[in-house]
Amino acid sequence: MEQASSRRRNPKITFITNSLQNFHNSESKYLLALHSCSKSFGIAIKDTQNPEKIIESKIFNIGRSLSNKLFSCMETILPRKFWKQISRISVAKGPGSFTSTRLTISMARIIAQQIDCSLDSISSFHLMAPRLSKFMSKKQILNPFWIKDILPRRGIVAGQYQLIKIHQDSNFHEFHELVVPQLISDKRLINPSIEASDNIEEDMIELIKYSQHNHNTEVKSDWQKTLPIYPTSPIDNKN
Repeated sequence: MEQASSRRRNPKITFITNSLQNFHNSESKYLLALHSCSKSFGIAIKDTQNPEKIIESKIFNIGRSLSNKLFSCMETILPRKFWKQISRISVAKGPGSFTSTRLTISMARIIAQQIDCSLDSISSFHLMAPRLSKFMSKKQILNPFWIKDILPRRGIVAGQYQLIKIHQDSNFHEFHELVVPQLISDKRLINPSIEASDNIEEDMIELIKYSQHNHNTEVKSDWQKTLPIYPTSPIDNKN
């Protein structure tokens, strides 16, 4: 199977900022998406009542400064006075940076609890599936496949996915996560597989599509059930 580039060979992060002019108003109902499983922090919003259905997104290349800049980054794209108009939140829950993933999920849970909205969570590998499946043949994409990440001194973290349906109206590729990302002791068990690679710009768009799909189908998601995925222990002193 053709392999995607390694997720450790991160391309230079670029900023994606669509114009916010005339986007915010008191009538808007927002979908908010948060992703911090890579070295960058991504935020995307979508106004469900905007007839043009424009997605607004921005990538913040702030590294380990997320704990100090989380609020300011969010206000850059959605000022706090509009947070009560959020109708749904979606968040990437890992695998990824232990600290960054925990911070973003905590923020998402707090907002969802306070404004009583649904909170969708999805693994970062699950978000990659539509993008990485482009490297597969038409025959391969119809069968289950693995997404893997090789961690030095730790082993292989992998999850298994299968295409369920392509929603033509929204261009949303619905994949089922057959196996949640976890440590795999025997690499022979994960075949066929493709290597994970970070592209937070594209994965943010996929995350907002996932939120839109759940919004359209009126899926109820409880914020209390949203927890991070930690395939490896955050206290094993190997970070």
